[in-house]
Amino acid sequence: MRIAIIDGVNQDIGLKILFPEADYFIESIEVDKTESLNYYNIKLDEDWSKITDKNYDYLFVVIALYDAKPSTQFFKNDIYLILERVTKIINDNNFKNVSIFDNYDYDYDPNTIISNEKINIFFKRNYNKSKTYNKNVVPFPFIMFGEKSIIEKCDKEIVSKEEYFQEKQPRIFFSGSLFNHEDHEIQYYRNRIKIYLEIYEYIYNPGHLNYDLFLNEIRNSKFSLDLLGVGDPNKRTFEILLSGSLIISEKNDLIWPFEEQFSKETIFKDKNDFVEKVTILNSSDELYNRCLINQYNIAKKYLNKNWIRDYIINKI
Repeated sequence: MRIAIIDGVNQDIGLKILFPEADYFIESIEVDKTESLNYYNIKLDEDWSKITDKNYDYLFVVIALYDAKPSTQFFKNDIYLILERVTKIINDNNFKNVSIFDNYDYDYDPNTIISNEKINIFFKRNYNKSKTYNKNVVPFPFIMFGEKSIIEKCDKEIVSKEEYFQEKQPRIFFSGSLFNHEDHEIQYYRNRIKIYLEIYEYIYNPGHLNYDLFLNEIRNSKFSLDLLGVGDPNKRTFEILLSGSLIISEKNDLIWPFEEQFSKETIFKDKNDFVEKVTILNSSDELYNRCLINQYNIAKKYLNKNWIRDYIINKI
């Protein structure tokens, strides 16, 4: 497969990890990823003139589309200009397949931001089961932004089966940012501060930690709390699922691209629900182990390079 990946501001190297044979094009660097780039021997190419249907059959584009939507609260002109460049490449060529990987937090249909008959498929990070999407949109929660990509975490951070089921400290771990996110234009709100203040007395929070110590604390905790972020899923979601700590998740409407479901006993909607479910889990080793086994089976089967790569290939 001759693949060109465009990741304008170098937000997520995950596709390059999945498809090492692809060429990886950027315009600028948003966050320094030198360590990861060196680990995977990834070369950055800024010469977009190479991206033609003479050189490539498949075009993959990583972009936070909502950042490119004019007149919105979070509009970014540099992302808008990158989308303009990408659109010109798509229009000037006839690739066998053009796939857009939209890593923005919100759960909109990407077709509302860019409509182009040459785009074959949108892989959407936040795909909401309560919304209706065009048929060319599929769930893809494995892509985000930041220093480490989700696919890199899946590749490097999952613990052994023995460690996954080892005895852990009887605590509910949380360490992370607290915020109140508001986007009045589309009526989108996420308030971590409110729910955290309601349940903080049940939480073990050691404060800010370096990343290695942070992972160690998760791996040694019987439970770990996954609060809603601006978008679904969080990086924290994956860090917990890969760790062997049982995830306690605030309810969302995210659709995962597989049939299996995480245990309903680990998902809460408010403080009372949280307290009730954690109390039951703490009082029943059988239930706790059943939920952890279910979580492990999902993580082991789906959170790996081979399955995610095959998922993309099957969709395109």
